[in-house]
Amino acid sequence: MNFGAIDWIIVVVYLAITLAAGLAGKKYISDATDFLLAGRHLGKFIGIATLAATEIGTITFMYYAELGYKTGFSSFVNGLIAGGVMIFLGATGFMIFKLRDLGLTTVPEFFEVKYSRRLRLIAGILVAVGGLLNMGVFLKVEGTFLTIIAGLPLSNLKWTMTVILFLELFYTVLGGMVSVVITDFIQFVMLSIGTVLVTGYVIYSVGWNHMQQAVLTNMGDKGFNPLTNADYGWAYILFQILLWMAVDTCWQTTAMRTFATKDPETSKKVFFWTGFIFLGRGMMPMLWGIGALAYFGPGHDSLQAMPDMISRILPTGVLGIVVAGMLAATMSVNSSYLLGWSSVISQDIILPLRRKPLSQDSQVVLNRVVNIFVSLFVLFWGVWYVLPGPVYFYLNITGTLFLAGAFSAFIGGLFWKRASTFGGYCALFGGAIGSVTYFFKIPAAYAGMSAFGLAALGMVVGSLLVPKKT
Repeated sequence: MNFGAIDWIIVVVYLAITLAAGLAGKKYISDATDFLLAGRHLGKFIGIATLAATEIGTITFMYYAELGYKTGFSSFVNGLIAGGVMIFLGATGFMIFKLRDLGLTTVPEFFEVKYSRRLRLIAGILVAVGGLLNMGVFLKVEGTFLTIIAGLPLSNLKWTMTVILFLELFYTVLGGMVSVVITDFIQFVMLSIGTVLVTGYVIYSVGWNHMQQAVLTNMGDKGFNPLTNADYGWAYILFQILLWMAVDTCWQTTAMRTFATKDPETSKKVFFWTGFIFLGRGMMPMLWGIGALAYFGPGHDSLQAMPDMISRILPTGVLGIVVAGMLAATMSVNSSYLLGWSSVISQDIILPLRRKPLSQDSQVVLNRVVNIFVSLFVLFWGVWYVLPGPVYFYLNITGTLFLAGAFSAFIGGLFWKRASTFGGYCALFGGAIGSVTYFFKIPAAYAGMSAFGLAALGMVVGSLLVPKKT
């Protein structure tokens, strides 16, 4: 292991700067809108940085590298779809323009605006459940990376998870979205530097030809062609396109960036340019996973192979920069997710159940308290839950638990005059039922497609059976 004293100094200095910048955001919090959406003042460049930082974390690099290790160059299809869908949305403004124009604070709020208050409550519960289960594995995966690359025994994993959580919770609870946006910009810069450094070192140290040969030897044609790979195929590709359309429009942490921009046109520009970043976000860590396959061979633990390789090939000093960048990514994603799911629980579950509204100051306090409870759940879930398959598939399905139904309900509410509240109920429950089949050994592609299919069918049939009231 090459992680030395200079690397620790780089990491500690970076953490000190990040925490100081994050805490500076506290003085700009005057009401719940400031806390949750930074006053809706995000411009193009800050919007691009915070959206990219929010959806590019250590866990992103880990699950994409795992796909590269297990499925070779075929895994690139995931990065191409993620980036391509975002570029399409930014170029056309499909859905995101109308959503920003509504002036929403959370995704479930849409269900009250277009359908009913009760449906908003149901949507809030599904968003919270899917989001918490999704985020529940973050700390364990991220902690595994940082523990291995720093040369620490895996027995220290729980302590690593706890320290990561405490650091991001500290400034998120105090400064809300303002602190998140400030630190996102710093973390985006650090992450970009770290990503380029690792990619260059992997290709140089392992060798491009060696990487190609490793995929060919261990996987054959299916390592290069996703259509012949059993983990992918046409059903999976269609599922990924629908999933990323839903993620970019209905996923709370992404949608918060749409809601926080200063106008709909800015939202379009943010999504369009971030889409190009998402292309690299997927394919570069997949290359790291392929490099780990060439470095270790097929017998290594698929999730631990990439950080284990990096800890061996990167020199002292560079490791510190990379760890700081990955820690930046971890804190950026987790702080945004903490804020996103706590805002849904407080604004869409707790507040609608109250007979009397809370003051702005009380709403800020409520969001901070919920942040703490969300953090505790994430910590305990990460400690004991055992993943049923690749991390990426688990994250897809737990997200689809809500996204499939929400996407159909959003499409209906925005573009179909006959969309009814009953159709919204059917869409949400249909999407959830289809997603759950994954945990009964149904492949992710078929579980995901069934979720989107049942959700769309539920929206159409439910709306026709029980029309909306005039």
